[in-house]
Amino acid sequence: MRARARRRGPRTAGPSLTGLLAGVAVGILGIGLLLQHSTFFEVGRFVLFTSLGVALPGFALWRLVGNYSRNLVEDLAGGFAVGTAGQIVVYLAAASIGLQAWSWVWGPIVLVLSFIDSDVRARVWRRVAQPLRPLQAWLFALSTTVVVLIVYRRGPGQFLPAYTDPLRSYPDLAFQQAVAASAKYDVPVSTLWLGGEPMKYHSFYHQSTAATAWATRIDLTDLIHSLTWLPLFLAGCGLVFALTSRFARTAETGATWAGPLAVLIAGLGGAMQPLAHAGFGGVSTAVAAYLSPTQNLGVMIALALCVVAVDLLRAEPPRSRWVLLVLLVLVASGSKSTILPLAGLGFAFAFVQAGMARKSNRTALLGGLLSFVVFLAAVLTIFGGTTWGTEIKPFKVFSQLSSSPLATLTSWGLAVCGMWFLGRKWRDAGTAFLMGFAVAGLIGTLMTAQSGISQLYFLRTAFPAIAVLACVGLANLVSQLGDRRGVALVGVAGALSLAGLAVARSKAAGMAGVKGPWLWTLAVLLIVGVVVGLGWKVFRRPGNVGVAIVAASVAACMIGAVLVPLQAFVSDSASNLVYAKVSRGGATAAEAGAARWLRRNTQPGELIATNAHCIIQRGNVCDSRHFWLAALSERPVLVEGWSYSNQANRIALETNSNPSLIPYWDSGKLATNDTAFKSPSADVIQRLRNAGVRYLFADRRAGAVSPKLGEFVSIRHATLDVTIYEIK
Repeated sequence: MRARARRRGPRTAGPSLTGLLAGVAVGILGIGLLLQHSTFFEVGRFVLFTSLGVALPGFALWRLVGNYSRNLVEDLAGGFAVGTAGQIVVYLAAASIGLQAWSWVWGPIVLVLSFIDSDVRARVWRRVAQPLRPLQAWLFALSTTVVVLIVYRRGPGQFLPAYTDPLRSYPDLAFQQAVAASAKYDVPVSTLWLGGEPMKYHSFYHQSTAATAWATRIDLTDLIHSLTWLPLFLAGCGLVFALTSRFARTAETGATWAGPLAVLIAGLGGAMQPLAHAGFGGVSTAVAAYLSPTQNLGVMIALALCVVAVDLLRAEPPRSRWVLLVLLVLVASGSKSTILPLAGLGFAFAFVQAGMARKSNRTALLGGLLSFVVFLAAVLTIFGGTTWGTEIKPFKVFSQLSSSPLATLTSWGLAVCGMWFLGRKWRDAGTAFLMGFAVAGLIGTLMTAQSGISQLYFLRTAFPAIAVLACVGLANLVSQLGDRRGVALVGVAGALSLAGLAVARSKAAGMAGVKGPWLWTLAVLLIVGVVVGLGWKVFRRPGNVGVAIVAASVAACMIGAVLVPLQAFVSDSASNLVYAKVSRGGATAAEAGAARWLRRNTQPGELIATNAHCIIQRGNVCDSRHFWLAALSERPVLVEGWSYSNQANRIALETNSNPSLIPYWDSGKLATNDTAFKSPSADVIQRLRNAGVRYLFADRRAGAVSPKLGEFVSIRHATLDVTIYEIK
């Protein structure tokens, strides 16, 4: 019997049923979350299009062009990233000739071609080479589930349903929807809330969402507020796992637990939070996964770019992976402006590392040149040479966070202290690339300034790579113990640190200053490290006791940093330290219904005037982040809000002021607009007619509307809060 077994040879690799069940469990959870705020038929159409129109065509290209087939987590996540990139490129091309409604056709074509040719079919649909072990699959599913539930709790669970309660909203999501509404009809996008002025912005997320809207006929409100965040975030988690597996490939170096831990750290870690009433900034992916869709897309594209770049720098065949790198770099240029500078410095680090090791650095040189050239082209075309309010102001971030440099850097450093234990992996070209990527994120955050601490997006974009390096370093440190059960040391140290830091935060809640809370925190971390390290030897496990103590301390720091984000699941006070708060400025159900009436009963491009400009107004100070009329009507508005426009950012940069609070620069235009609602006359209405205005959206919550207005225009629609007039 043994002889026959030897003659049969090794079994072909394939995913185990137990491991697949872990993936199915995550999928069921995801669909359940989507159904909380969308109808069954909307979710069905969305899942069908996302699977057959984006993920599977991308999966085919990922495997065919990149020759990938390690495991299904990597292939599905990488495939979704490539499919999304392909959808964006096709949509931009189709929309430029007015065929945006047919941009979905590329997906079925790719799928058909992947089945027709036998060689292509064999490469695309072959079994995986390194299937996940059951324990590894379930650990990954568990860590992903925890992070997804936190994002949902402080995202859709907190802000939805959309446009029903003016006291529960997030203005930036209305802005994202307004840009996506423009992307349905305009190439390039325009500033719908300012009469359709040209707009220079990283808008590829909006083109992707517009493509989904045309293909599925799902409303943009449901796509942006309820649906699109989840597959982007899940793919990002999968790519964090895939990137980690490139550095921790064996059981001795933590392959079983390093990837799942990296997902948890990238999702919720990044900053130790010892203070009860002040935070050190949210840099993890969960912070912006829902409320910043462009960042959510950007992180996924950046991680896919890192995976391909690492493989190319290691000279892994085939060279056709350059096609994937070029595609991802092109799409990164318009997904998030922070990505290419980080990638460029990553290639620079790899170039220097290869030179010092006397190896070929041609790949690093070509990758760096590609990143630089595409970034320069994006600055000139996509961003129009503007900086969107970015200034060179070294260390401004510390004053914006209201914390000292030492405290902030200590908070960030403790949360990723595993990076110091990478060992010989520093000599690897892939590690050098990720180190450059990470350093660029930190430099961008420390050396620049933007309103609202938006320079943190440099670090947020880099943080998944930082989390990967930190977890690989921890795995390398634990491997020095020479025991595969090192996962127990990491798990126990993490659990004890979470419990101990929770006690420390409660004890330090009433303390004045920062010294006491920090002492409590550091004491807990030290005690956990010593107790777990000594316990390792008490149970007669192999390895040096000093290494065990250091490994337990590092695990306590990294896992302990996720405490406050975890507490945010049930605690509003903890949430306020990390996640965005619910704010005023949304629409009532009646206002939203009137705006949707305009979308159904007007033609694209027809201009609207409104008296609603401020989400909050105190005296002469107006917070002009009013975007929901343009977002819901999908029509240009003469003057709605004026924040987040290129002109507003330019003025704010010149005057060193908040771009959301500056006055509107064309006072005559605004006066004519508002006079039509307050003191209408034939002359004022004629001036609006000459400006191209066709409809008036009179919002009584925004201010008094003259009863004489109906003498000059015709009433077309009326709700509790709004009357819509038409200029004949």
